[in-house]
Amino acid sequence: MNHDKTIKDFDWLREEIQRRFDTLSPHLKRIAEYALADPNRFALQTVAVTAEAIEVQPSTLVRFAKLFDYSGFSELQNVFRVRLTEAADSFRHQVGEYRTVLQEADGSNPDTILNALSDASVLAIDRLRHDIEASKLRQAVQMLEKARFICVLGQRQAFAVAACLSLGLLKLGRRCQLLDSGAGMLPHHIANLTPDDLLVAVGLSDFSRTVLDTVPEARERGVPVLAISNSQTDPLARHSSLNLVVRDPEVHQFEPLAPYIVLAQTLIVSLASCD
Repeated sequence: MNHDKTIKDFDWLREEIQRRFDTLSPHLKRIAEYALADPNRFALQTVAVTAEAIEVQPSTLVRFAKLFDYSGFSELQNVFRVRLTEAADSFRHQVGEYRTVLQEADGSNPDTILNALSDASVLAIDRLRHDIEASKLRQAVQMLEKARFICVLGQRQAFAVAACLSLGLLKLGRRCQLLDSGAGMLPHHIANLTPDDLLVAVGLSDFSRTVLDTVPEARERGVPVLAISNSQTDPLARHSSLNLVVRDPEVHQFEPLAPYIVLAQTLIVSLASCD
């Protein structure tokens, strides 16, 4: 085997795992699947936490690392951490480029604006693919699957995402309602929810007071809340049962809706496969 460390990056490791997967023992296969399914989580967890999650001994993780010619688990994990850091640096660089283009563009060049905003949406989708945790996606689908009745709430820019998700759920034959605060009926809808139901709350940067007030109220009643937001620390995330994060590239004051729609469609298609 080539011992040149310059080639032993994440791409090399992924190809090696795929090439040698059939030869691995059941325990080592579980480690490989866990690592490639959610490389961000693998990069950040301790060896003890990772071993417990996969249900193997820490020594098995070390054996896995040495099998692929790393000195130990720390060197193996560093490959995943480097991948995470490089992706973040690339993301920040691209965001800066698109922001500059938009700042310099004027109304006489709408094609330039279109290209920059389109590129920003593609960047946000790529970032979603990189950041989203597979385990959280599966948990979100399970929440939707087991819910007796699903209410979906999204105001302002988030309304389009909420409408997309609601339509998909209705097409699957799920009992679902898209909530609207316009008639002042929202508190009554929340009061009728039970712990067997589910509230899906979508919030972008422009949170409405309605959403922020509704989510804690639902949680106090024991209603599970699935949040889709752009932060792990905003009020929506803090009061949810599960929060799926979509990062805003912050290229323009209009937050890209494309990654939110892709995430909503992912949940719908995944739920359909469960039926």
